[in-house]
Amino acid sequence: DFVVRNDMACGSTIGPILASGVGIRTVDVGAPQLSMHSIREMCAVDDVKHSYEHFKAFFQEFSELDAKIKVDM
Repeated sequence: DFVVRNDMACGSTIGPILASGVGIRTVDVGAPQLSMHSIREMCAVDDVKHSYEHFKAFFQEFSELDAKIKVDM
């Protein structure tokens, strides 16, 4: 078994790993959590609700937003 103490940094999400391998624009986002991967991990219901509303609005308005995004290459 591999165990990391809950007071030590543990790394990143898989977002940067996936982003480097797919060749498309990516954004690593999610609802905030307290003590991720701990036995006391928690997330507020409001945070999940706000995340859902954010993602829904983003995809509904994607065409307009995409036209405004500038990408450095």
